[in-house]
Amino acid sequence: MVEGRFGRGDPVEVADEAGRVLGQGLTRYDAADAERIKRLRSDQIEAVLGYPARGPLMHRDDMAF
Repeated sequence: MVEGRFGRGDPVEVADEAGRVLGQGLTRYDAADAERIKRLRSDQIEAVLGYPARGPLMHRDDMAF
């Protein structure tokens, strides 16, 4: 689920499906693009967004739990 408004590079909370916050991370996409690409593999993102992918929505190196 993608909730709220955020821009590329903003810190966002990472939560499980029950809504429990697991940690935080920096996102590589804004909220609108994140909604469009959620659950896609990185190699599918360009076809949906129309520009080269920046990698996963949030890279593990940009996460803290």
